[in-house]
Amino acid sequence: MKARGITWLLLAWVLCAGAATPPPRFALALGGGAALGYAHLGVLEVLEEEGLRPDLVLGTSIGSIMGGLYCAGLSPADIASRAEGMNLWRIGDLQWAGLGLLEWKKVRRQLAPLLLVQRLEECPLPLICVATDLANGERVMLRRGPLLDAMLASAAVPGLFEPIVWEGRLLVDGGLTDEVPVLSAREAGATIVVAVDVSHPLLEREIKGPLDVLRQSYFIIQKQNVEQRRALADLVIRPDLTGLDFHAFDEVQAGRRAGREAATLALPQLKALLRERGWQQRR
Repeated sequence: MKARGITWLLLAWVLCAGAATPPPRFALALGGGAALGYAHLGVLEVLEEEGLRPDLVLGTSIGSIMGGLYCAGLSPADIASRAEGMNLWRIGDLQWAGLGLLEWKKVRRQLAPLLLVQRLEECPLPLICVATDLANGERVMLRRGPLLDAMLASAAVPGLFEPIVWEGRLLVDGGLTDEVPVLSAREAGATIVVAVDVSHPLLEREIKGPLDVLRQSYFIIQKQNVEQRRALADLVIRPDLTGLDFHAFDEVQAGRRAGREAATLALPQLKALLRERGWQQRR
């Protein structure tokens, strides 16, 4: 009788342990790359068409802008149509004082009316924006708080855009610490991480002046960061960005097409990965 009681206790423990095991959590990590981030829209479109909606989206820089709009309820097509005719001077206000050449007034005016929710924790699809603390260089994962501020903090390119003040901290571009936010996805508990890498390819023969030297230096740092993060992902989607540039904010459709093509090519591998890990779309 005693042995039977122990057997039932063991069985109950096994069942409870199995019930407590969380289901595989599929995270989509959208990387930085300025205007090259329009490719994220094409990737999101393909995933939606296939019914592969992630459980969590993480964004760095432009990944936070595209991801934030999407997680707040806009469709990729809506985002693309709103971005038509965009350029750097339409999204930034030049200023001669402060901590950046451009401030965020125009961006706020354009993005605020589009957001169907105001806070990160209200997003229908969970979102984490990754930023960097300018004072100490720490990576910061923004999970709660004002959605628009979180998106802008993640995209505040140092020296170009004004940093965002967040709970007493000065936050800038998350690309300094997690260019493709795979590490942040792992820390958030994701068991399946699919990364979208839209980082700028290195310049080859186009280096003709000091600005090109600065650009190339940034791209080299970006490349090293991305290579470290790619190794932590289960799958990396890398759109072909040939012919596109990080400041070409008017190339919405070209970037979108590149994302669609890359996601379509990756679909068989992605579906196999999700099936292998036992992931199921949550209703």
